Amino acid sequence: MPEDRGDDRPEDTGRADSDDRRFSFSLPPIRLPPMFPDRFRVLWPGGGNGPSTRASRLTAAAALVAFDLVDAALALTVDTQAVAAARVLAGALVAAGAFGLPGLLYATEGAAVLGGVAELTVAPTLTLLLVVRLVREVL
Repeated sequence: MPEDRGDDRPEDTGRADSDDRRFSFSLPPIRLPPMFPDRFRVLWPGGGNGPSTRASRLTAAAALVAFDLVDAALALTVDTQAVAAARVLAGALVAAGAFGLPGLLYATEGAAVLGGVAELTVAPTLTLLLVVRLVREVL
């Protein structure tokens, strides 16, 4: 005699409910509207049909020195932690893009800001990295 379970569930007959496994739900194909205009091209970083010319080495070197000059001017004139953090972040991105792994040395400026001696960030770190790279290429 079956036990009274106190509910209205049917007894387990030992067979699986095949109806539950066969149930499926599908949607018709959905087409999204275009997100970009027809003539949209990705120009940076490196994708699409961007410009095929590259900046000259002299232009890149001038941009690095100019960045260091602006960075030093900001370090001497603006004395807030937010500006110092923005300068360090921008410099680290430029250093990583220009020098790759050796650009991580720019993190010393971040350590100087965190250590409370933001005056040390006046040092022309990108220019020094550029000089080291040029010396290594010559030797």
